[in-house]
Amino acid sequence: MMNSGFGYNGNWFCGPGAFFPGPMGWVVTLLFWAVLIYLAIKLFNAVFSKSSKGPADRLDRLKDRYAKGEISEDEYNRMKTEL
Repeated sequence: MMNSGFGYNGNWFCGPGAFFPGPMGWVVTLLFWAVLIYLAIKLFNAVFSKSSKGPADRLDRLKDRYAKGEISEDEYNRMKTEL
């Protein structure tokens, strides 16, 4: 039998690298790689995100609470010195 060049023994639906034989093997393989790439991007964003939880962020939240009237000026000044 002559190999037609479309994969493993001419059957391009079931070549090496497919997780499952048949046309569904391509779908499962593509879904696997899509999920893997999605998770890698989410992990990258979680590790290298620019959200800071430092003192500047806390002071901004304190200023917002004071501006909204949730805390008094005395409480604001006391908390500000603690930060």
